[in-house]
Amino acid sequence: MDRTPDRIGADFQNWRSVIKPSFRVTLRLASSQRPEQELIHFGDRLAIPATPGGDFGMPAPRKSTDRYKSMAHYFGALIRDLRDSYELRVGEPLTVAQLSARTGYSPSMLGSIERGESLPESGLRVQTIDDALHADGQLRTLWPVVQRLGHCTIDELASATNRTIAGYRENGSSALPQGDDVERRELFQLAGLGLLAQTPLFSNGEPIRQMLERALNTADSFTTEDWELACADHLNAVVTRPPATVRDDLVVDLAAVQQLLTQRIPAQVAQLQRVTAWLSALHANVLTRLGEYGAARRWWTTARHAADISCDADMQVWVRGTEAVFGLYSSRSIEAVLTLARNAQSLAGGRVTGGLMKAMCAEAQALALIGKHQEARERLHHLHVLAGQTPVGTNYGWGGASAVWFTTSWVLAHSAGLETAREAGDRLLVDCLTYQNAINVRLHQAINISKNGGHDEGLRLATQVISDVEPAYRTHMILHTARMVLDTVPIEKRATLPALGDYRATIRASVPN
Repeated sequence: MDRTPDRIGADFQNWRSVIKPSFRVTLRLASSQRPEQELIHFGDRLAIPATPGGDFGMPAPRKSTDRYKSMAHYFGALIRDLRDSYELRVGEPLTVAQLSARTGYSPSMLGSIERGESLPESGLRVQTIDDALHADGQLRTLWPVVQRLGHCTIDELASATNRTIAGYRENGSSALPQGDDVERRELFQLAGLGLLAQTPLFSNGEPIRQMLERALNTADSFTTEDWELACADHLNAVVTRPPATVRDDLVVDLAAVQQLLTQRIPAQVAQLQRVTAWLSALHANVLTRLGEYGAARRWWTTARHAADISCDADMQVWVRGTEAVFGLYSSRSIEAVLTLARNAQSLAGGRVTGGLMKAMCAEAQALALIGKHQEARERLHHLHVLAGQTPVGTNYGWGGASAVWFTTSWVLAHSAGLETAREAGDRLLVDCLTYQNAINVRLHQAINISKNGGHDEGLRLATQVISDVEPAYRTHMILHTARMVLDTVPIEKRATLPALGDYRATIRASVPN
């Protein structure tokens, strides 16, 4: 194989446009009561390496060779990360012996590969490792680059790239930045390898902006007001834009908060923990809209942990109340939703906040779903009484009257006559500010029509509502509500309904991601 510098540089440029690796971001929740936890995300899958004495059943983070020393080292470190995170991602443990049996490699050879000392001998062996680790093609996608560039160091690649692209580095230096700023060095190394060149985080110049902030000594100058505005902006984006367009910006700010948390400035820690809870909950919100329920559940857990160690009672209530609401649109059980909602109300201690109202909304809706209509209406009545008061503290996006009437529409759709339910829905549409709620309230009407015997009419209305929504806005929360229309139809009657075919075709065709 031609390993000349010019060949290396050309190979690097040929491959840099097709690499799409895992994005890794860490969050450390600084607390004197809890050892800091490092959260590693592969796409939207979460790994939490255990700390000594921690509660997580995964190995403690180990010191290793520089993962960015060469592509072989990066590839080995990725395999190790996938192995360490296997139990949390897949739901069952994976020992080295089991991985050895699945891949045909001895434990010592696996260790050599993970350390970047050796490489698999073929793409077929890489596919075997990828399958064994449930890596979803990450290793197989990266393999052609690893195979070509192998153990060439980052300095060799930088030097070759400098000769391949005129003006790549004006001073002609092939040396990489050195010093104590490890993150800056890794960032340059990632950029040099092209590993993040095609991701939104690089295409919008975010790493350069962050390095400029550090050069200006302003990277840690964000105030409480800055973060409050940032969270408010994210919230507005979540409720007005397609969810797939919101996620990247959230990840950028989560990474920024993580960097500030690692500095452990005493005056900032509690506020940053609170911001972490808020941003994590918003990220879980987006993931639920995208139908990535497992990832959302893990981010809700992070949000609760951050809220708890911040000692901000209002944030603790808000995170749990909001998680309960979103649990209604995922694979969470009704029992889990009710537990979250009632725990939030207990934590509120009679303090009327946006989080308390969210929790009460979730409880009323959950009770309606399981047919406890009288209890649901009692909770709904209490909700309307409290809605007359002005919630104290930060409302974190509490929707006020609109949210109360949305809950009313939901509860009555499952328990009331046509006119009563329609009046509640019409009342909401007067001042509804979010596209998702406006669409879902029309689906509530379809549910109510079907529950009152108009099965075919309900399915036709649901089909029309979904068809009228632009595909990018068809969130999984909207589709979840649309599927509830069919749930109201007895199984023995479904085959006879003329509208069923179009309804099913419309639901199947609605893929918002």
